[in-house]
Amino acid sequence: MTRSMTGFGTGIATDSGLSITVEIRGVNNRFLDVNLRLPRALYSHDPEIRDLVHKRIQRGRISLYVNEEFTDDQVPDIRLDKSRAVGYARELKLLIEDLGLKEELRLEHLLTIDDLVISADNESYHERVWQLFKEALDQALDQFISASVREGETLRKDILERTEAIGEQLEIIGTAADKQVVNYHEKLTIRLSEMLDDNRLDRNRLETEIALAADRLDISEEIVRLNSHLKMFSETLGRKKPVGKTLNFTLQEMSRETNTIASKSPVMDISQAAIKIKELLEQIREQVQNIE
Repeated sequence: MTRSMTGFGTGIATDSGLSITVEIRGVNNRFLDVNLRLPRALYSHDPEIRDLVHKRIQRGRISLYVNEEFTDDQVPDIRLDKSRAVGYARELKLLIEDLGLKEELRLEHLLTIDDLVISADNESYHERVWQLFKEALDQALDQFISASVREGETLRKDILERTEAIGEQLEIIGTAADKQVVNYHEKLTIRLSEMLDDNRLDRNRLETEIALAADRLDISEEIVRLNSHLKMFSETLGRKKPVGKTLNFTLQEMSRETNTIASKSPVMDISQAAIKIKELLEQIREQVQNIE
């Protein structure tokens, strides 16, 4: 089951006027990177939240937003630290004077300072928020994964079409490779025969040179390995676990074999087919970057 790293999911859980909303967004990343925006009541659960996400998502840059809403009778016990506010106000006024600003200090300037708000340590309230959050998180993760599976299936089909095209080019290379050594033997023999009299032509030396050239031109091993990598790549796409890293590694090996084939063969058909394979591999590489 191929999954994309990009997706979106949302979940909402409510109880007696308290509502917790969780939104999850994911984009491509080499590793799992979870960014959290949590209400104060969930600060202490940061490690647990990351573990819950990691159990279901293996790769990607994940942004998780949690919104806490409640009716008036559900508002937790909070108060302002007035002595701290007075201190901030005094320092801000001095700063305004030192900078020669004409702006006056207003209440909204102080309200942007987080540590002026003190929340009573209401364990029962925090526990309610935590339980509702987990319910909403499950919903959001379910939705996120469903979306990533749908996109992953689209990617898988597109990639398989391109791997089939690579297989077609490999058949062209295989057919041309069978002929290139024979053709090289015939051409070299004719050229040397034209240049030298029969009496001066060392047949043993000629055969040795042809054998060495044939060894340099032989790409049968590269073709076999490339076919093997291509088969493994297609099989990996069908696995249920995250396969993005494995696919990337296999692509590197396929590119290496293709480059070797292109460098060893002077035959135009093989060179052109190798170029097409390189183009297809690059297109696949771009798609694989989206796979978990």
